[in-house]
Amino acid sequence: MTTTKTQECSTAGCANQAAFTTRTKPAWCTSCIDDLLREGGLEPAGPFVGPRGWRLTKCLACGVQAHYRLEYTVEKNADGEKTCRACYWRDWAAESRNQPWREFDRIILDLLREHTPEQILEVVGASDTEASTDIRSATTTRVREFLESGWWPLDRITSHLHDHGFDFIANTVEVNDGNDPVVARCQVCGTIRAARMGDFGFGCVCSRNSRSSHPASPRVGRVLLPESESPALDWWDHERNDEAMLATVTVRALRTCHWLCPECGLRFEAKTNDMAARPSCPDCAAGRREKWNEEYARWKVTSVADVPELMAAWADDDDPREVMVGDAGPLRRFRCLNGHHPRIGPLRFLQSGCPHCRGAQTAQENKQWLADTLPEIASQWHPTRNGRLTPQNVVWDSKRTVWWRADCCGNQWQESVRDRDKYARTRCRPCRTILGSLAWHDPGLAAEWSPTNRLSPWQVRPHGATDFVPEWICATNPAHVWRAPLSDRTDGADCPECREVGKSRVELAHHAAAVEVFGAARSGVSLRDDAFTSRRSWSADISADVDGYTLVIEYDGAYWHAAPAKVLVDHCKTQDLLAAGFVVVRLREDNLPSLAIDHPRYRELRVYSAAPRPHVVMEEVHDWVAGLAAR
Repeated sequence: MTTTKTQECSTAGCANQAAFTTRTKPAWCTSCIDDLLREGGLEPAGPFVGPRGWRLTKCLACGVQAHYRLEYTVEKNADGEKTCRACYWRDWAAESRNQPWREFDRIILDLLREHTPEQILEVVGASDTEASTDIRSATTTRVREFLESGWWPLDRITSHLHDHGFDFIANTVEVNDGNDPVVARCQVCGTIRAARMGDFGFGCVCSRNSRSSHPASPRVGRVLLPESESPALDWWDHERNDEAMLATVTVRALRTCHWLCPECGLRFEAKTNDMAARPSCPDCAAGRREKWNEEYARWKVTSVADVPELMAAWADDDDPREVMVGDAGPLRRFRCLNGHHPRIGPLRFLQSGCPHCRGAQTAQENKQWLADTLPEIASQWHPTRNGRLTPQNVVWDSKRTVWWRADCCGNQWQESVRDRDKYARTRCRPCRTILGSLAWHDPGLAAEWSPTNRLSPWQVRPHGATDFVPEWICATNPAHVWRAPLSDRTDGADCPECREVGKSRVELAHHAAAVEVFGAARSGVSLRDDAFTSRRSWSADISADVDGYTLVIEYDGAYWHAAPAKVLVDHCKTQDLLAAGFVVVRLREDNLPSLAIDHPRYRELRVYSAAPRPHVVMEEVHDWVAGLAAR
């Protein structure tokens, strides 16, 4: 027997059942939701579709129909503001035009309500015959510039909306200068918005494709301190910290732990994240400060003329014999070997050198090229229309406009490198494919995506939310068709019918042989690592710790691993395991083709289902890993 979760309406005195349920926020019944809309100056024009769903409404003041979310109306009600954006932006634009410095714009807009642009230019050019030709010319030029850029006629509005995925519905004013709102409908989701022309340039929220972290500095995941390369490990006080603490603490933990200075032997307490970033001993730091104070006192009585390095670069007008190295007075002029003439303190120049040279070197060293930072965007670089520019010599956030070519339909267009990774982050606009899609990250899994789904694997992200449960077709046995959330498949869930079969007898025999040879071996362990790029986790057929390495052995049966999609999965899985530092051995059965992976920690062995030799195979794997450790 199943029960449906219900919640009482949050309005005081209302005993009705809420139209939706929440954990911590209020929920209301349908009648109270309509009251909230009326409080915000709206009346419902469509059914309620949830607190975050877009509901069609009509403004009680201006009559404009548009979609709004309930939570947005609740937020505006709390601020004492009406929900309708048509009213809001129309009032805002009128107030903006009332400013004294916009009087000229206001006059031209008033004229456009009764005259054409040609008539206005004709009148301006012929008016004030006593004024000089230069004055009339300047006025005409200013009027023409406003008519070209400051005024939005209907054809310009329609074109702008279409370029950003909207269809024009209505203009809220007779003459629009770009600040007044326009009503338009999204071509994809059908949501109606009232917004300024500039706001439509960001596209509809349904096409937003935000990234989870900055491309140039990816978000650091949960890294355990023992698995990191932090120098703080050498400071860990094993006597005062228990074993469990070391096994569970992360490099970004705020937990206070005990530390032991390797230089002076001081025992002290400090937060783990501070020590992981830059380990420091309180006593040693105090000693360094004292030493620096003594050295600085000496520099305060040492002249620039007594330091050969400073004299060789001195280019200031003052006498170097009268300027002290530690002088905190005005900045001095120096000349570096590269011809720069920085103004900088003598002591700073002595310690750090020329700031221009240092900055140029840092910029060069920290340049992150498009090919390395955003390989998917780099894969669409036009091969012939960008001259000498390549993804290897253009930085990932360059404002330079270049040519691109879509591999799906051959579409060619111009766009800056930076804009490719903003807002909608579109892979191909005509095909409506996105960057960071499932098909790009995990082509093997994408091959099992059913064509009956409303979206293609190029239009969904690996961990994105969909308003439908996707259908999947097993690559091993196409007769197996099932539905599963996208996140479950990305996290490693396989075909339920194939999984029920379990491991074959030959796989169990190889696991038993691994236990005999390696002393301990596990089967079906779920592996997770931040280095994984295709999936968040992978399941290992056999895993064991051998000679300081974590060995993963995959048994690739000829039936289960022959499909092209499974070959892609095997390849992605192997690359992820190698990137995470595992030693990987694949036992490829019968006539399965090689994955053609060249890596010192990877090896393939041919096994035969008709003549399995699990113990011999495991001995060969053991000898290879031992040789790998001896190198």
